[in-house]
Amino acid sequence: MNSSIRLEDAVASCRKHVHPVENEHISLETASQRISARDIAAEFHVPGFDRSAVDGFAVCRIDLFKINSDQIGPLQVISELPAGSSDDIAIDPGETVKIMTGAILPAGTAAVFKQEHVEQCGNIIYPGRKIRQGENIQKAGSEIPAGKQLVKRGEVLDSERIERIACCGAEKVSVHRIPRIYIINTGNELVLPGIPLQRGQIYHSNRSLLSAKIVKAGGAPLFTENGVKDDRDAIADEIIRGTSCSDMVIISGGTGHGTSDLVYDSLQKLGAELLFKGIDIIPGKGAAAAVHNGRLIYNLAGNPGAVSLLFEVLIKPAVLTLKGASDGLENWFDIKLHRPIKKISDRRSLRRAEMIFMGQGYVVARPLDEANSFCSEIPLILDLKPGQGKQGDVVRAMMI
Repeated sequence: MNSSIRLEDAVASCRKHVHPVENEHISLETASQRISARDIAAEFHVPGFDRSAVDGFAVCRIDLFKINSDQIGPLQVISELPAGSSDDIAIDPGETVKIMTGAILPAGTAAVFKQEHVEQCGNIIYPGRKIRQGENIQKAGSEIPAGKQLVKRGEVLDSERIERIACCGAEKVSVHRIPRIYIINTGNELVLPGIPLQRGQIYHSNRSLLSAKIVKAGGAPLFTENGVKDDRDAIADEIIRGTSCSDMVIISGGTGHGTSDLVYDSLQKLGAELLFKGIDIIPGKGAAAAVHNGRLIYNLAGNPGAVSLLFEVLIKPAVLTLKGASDGLENWFDIKLHRPIKKISDRRSLRRAEMIFMGQGYVVARPLDEANSFCSEIPLILDLKPGQGKQGDVVRAMMI
């Protein structure tokens, strides 16, 4: 196998080995930010009847003509219709019905006067202005016509889409379940936060980092209480455990070639299908992916900065495929560098930056050094070609 592949090829190779997880039927109130598992269309008009758009008075066509010809006299109020009323009322010439916003129109209604445009004396009103036919009337289906597509399969159910579905009477919706992603941290030197450090130990932060990334991407992180020591059999056992209880496995650490970097050996021991080992981009040199037990397994370097970058550009596309999303897979765009990159590389590389506004809708990317890489309000990842990084260079970027 080629020791290093392009990032795009790595992403495509991984996505071929994941498929949307199964569906579940849940209430609309719990469906926010979930992915629709099917197309949803309106089964009937919304509103389902002609209704008043204002509080006012309904008039018939003959009286409307007289009003607009300055021939009309007083109109008699024969009834009142609040919103939600099912009363079957008709109006004849010389009559009007007081009607509330959202109420079904009386039979024969040609227009509705706003209540502030009439003078009322008891059960008599005097129209105070001319009015067009159909004015202040909402026709059946004016908001949502029957058959209109509300949601496409793979779209995120945001609050607006959920409201549209509810308008059409649905109580539940079919969504893809939340994918489960198993996190494995390897390294003898790693200690969980909360445990006193001994000489030579460090806290492993990648579990917390990956958990946050997974949740933000719409997944559910899983992990054991403790990290995994640098032992081939222990790592293999943890991989078996992860592939049996999750939809994807992410391993941080153990990507090098030292005697304690045993993830690759563990994958070989299990007979996993190796997809690639090494990506031709900084910091992807040691990144690898494999398939075992029908599950995609990623192995990233232990450096948190590398983990953060590679999750966004390498792993997240597969997570989105797992959860059934149809959008968010290709969100790269071009942007100009506001200032030069420090230490321009002769290799393709990923760098952090932030988007800043220059006025009149013009935006640029300001590269961040390592110390300030987590202090951005609009964070970006830059994909720099070899030699790119001068002030004014136009580079590829992704918002995260």
